[in-house]
Amino acid sequence: AGLADSERERDLTRCAAPRLERRMLRLGSIRVASRAAAGLGRACACAAGSPTAAGGVVETVSGSCWAEPVASTLSRRTPPAPGSTLVRGHLLSSTASASRESSTPVQRLFQTSQPRSLQTEQSYVQVEANDKSLIGRLVLKVGGYYSKESQLVRGSNSLLKMTLDHCEGSGVREALGLEDDFRTKHAFLCLHVWMVLRRLRNSGQDGKKVSQFFYDNFQHEVEMSVHREGVRVRVNKWLRQLEDIFFGAAKAYDGAIDQHAEDFADVLHRNLFRGEGDKGRSHALARYAIRELVSLSMTDTEAVLSGRVAFSSSTD
Repeated sequence: AGLADSERERDLTRCAAPRLERRMLRLGSIRVASRAAAGLGRACACAAGSPTAAGGVVETVSGSCWAEPVASTLSRRTPPAPGSTLVRGHLLSSTASASRESSTPVQRLFQTSQPRSLQTEQSYVQVEANDKSLIGRLVLKVGGYYSKESQLVRGSNSLLKMTLDHCEGSGVREALGLEDDFRTKHAFLCLHVWMVLRRLRNSGQDGKKVSQFFYDNFQHEVEMSVHREGVRVRVNKWLRQLEDIFFGAAKAYDGAIDQHAEDFADVLHRNLFRGEGDKGRSHALARYAIRELVSLSMTDTEAVLSGRVAFSSSTD
């Protein structure tokens, strides 16, 4: 367990100064520095400048990473082409457990709750700037902490951390009886990433920038999760295939919502339930996804760009 924690901390120590090169802007720019202060993680936001004795940034994060280490490896089967049906066994962990049954009948899930703004008072990832002194403020300014790009980077980091923690710990996946394996977790995360990116499309030029930062951070997290699954060879091949899966699913979701090319519940049934089992679960998931999509559309754009949003965990 100690070794796994060390690996996870090393994953979170990839720092990058604010710059236009998108590949340097990763979720890993949040560096866990210590576990003191009642267990709160302390971090320096690299997009805000390098920490010094005179000034810097402390970033407090909560929750855990999306994919916990398991003693299994990814299936070696060839994945489907973009937009095609996901077949049973694709990326299914060899130690995958059976789907967990919901204590609430699936027909009652997400029936009564109404869409609402998802705005929160504070961003999911809290940043405390050490700007009490003149030198501290100067260091932050020179490091780019106050720049528009740094603010957008922090917003994208907050959005993705919120999305990761929601997918892992909200209880929605368990309520729907989804499998607890890599493939299903990835598909569930892809659904939420698609919802966030869809909302950012309507957020102007800043939304486009946050979308790029957010997507690059997401791909970095997928890469880290693949490593945590134990894959050490042909990693780039797996990453390309997982990216194809995301784009194929996103295209199918957009087609179902915008063009009614296919029933949304059927698309979800194929991508998250492997086309098997009671379709009532996929209809429940469709109700949940539509509720969250409408809720995101009701959320103030500035709140979305700054990461002051949180998905709803209500199963009513």
